[in-house]
Amino acid sequence: MIKTVWIDNLIKVLEYEKRLYGRLLDLSEEKTSAVIKGELENLQTITAKEQELSDELKKLADIREKIIGQIGKSIGKYPDKITVNDLIGLVPDEYSGRLSKLSKSLKETVSKLKNKNDLNSHLIKNALDYVEFSLNLLMQPVPQAVQYGRKGNEEGSKIRGVLDIKY
Repeated sequence: MIKTVWIDNLIKVLEYEKRLYGRLLDLSEEKTSAVIKGELENLQTITAKEQELSDELKKLADIREKIIGQIGKSIGKYPDKITVNDLIGLVPDEYSGRLSKLSKSLKETVSKLKNKNDLNSHLIKNALDYVEFSLNLLMQPVPQAVQYGRKGNEEGSKIRGVLDIKY
C-alpha cells in the first residue's frame, strides 16, 4: 500500500517542477528575442537565470527520486522502473486524476521547451556562423597595386587585410 503522504509530496514536487519548466519556457522565449535582436547583455542575464532554474530542477529531481524510492519499496518495485503512469493505476482515484493531468501538462511543457531550445540553438549557431564569415571576410588579404622598381622587379607590393593585423 502506498502512503498518501508520499503521493501528496510527489504531486507537490511535480507541480513545482512544472512551474519551473514553465519559467524556463518563458526565458527561452525571451532568449529567442534576444538572439534575434543581438542583445548580448540580455542574453547573458537570461542564461544566468536559466542556470539558476536548472539547479533548482536538479534538486527537485533528487527529491522526486527519493519519493519514488519510498514508493518503490512499498510496492516491491525498483524505483527506476516506476513511471507516473504506473502510479496512476496504483493510487486512489482522488490522486490518479491529478497525477494524470499533471503528467500530461508536464510532458507538454517539456516538449515545448525542447522545441524552443532547439530553435534557439539553431539561431545561435547561425549567428556564430555569420560572425565567423564576417571575420574571415575582413581578414582576407586585399591585393594592392603592383609597383615596379628601376630594374623592372616588383617592389613594395605588400598584401594587407582590411583589419590592421600583422601577418
